[in-house]
Amino acid sequence: MARHICLIGTLCAAFVVLGGCDRGKSVETIVRGQILYRGEPVAGGLVVLAPNPERGSSGPLATAILNDDGSFTMTGADGKPVPPGWYRIAIAPRAGTVDFPSAVRPFPGVPARYRNPALSGLERQVKAGVDNLICIDLDDS
Repeated sequence: MARHICLIGTLCAAFVVLGGCDRGKSVETIVRGQILYRGEPVAGGLVVLAPNPERGSSGPLATAILNDDGSFTMTGADGKPVPPGWYRIAIAPRAGTVDFPSAVRPFPGVPARYRNPALSGLERQVKAGVDNLICIDLDDS
């Protein structure tokens, strides 16, 4: 009986030690979502997350290209996960797409204030180790 208790104690200790082995691994932080304007997808533009220093965030910008359905999946600088923190958000056309006629719709006539993260009024918090979903329907107000 004492031998079984000793064996069970040894196995429990082994599981505790093995369970702690993942501490050095970084947890993936995913930022994804969809941007709409008046209910229609914003396609061909960029979504930009700028760290908000007023809320203690700092670091590089994070950007993602908006797909045809307005969806995006974002990574931070050099393909690394976006660091946790508070971010101001901007939605802007990609370079070279501003002069397209609106009928082509690579980027709809989104109000100019959304192109500047300090003026857009859009802000979200990115949390570590979770799937951060940012879905925004822009309007003219």
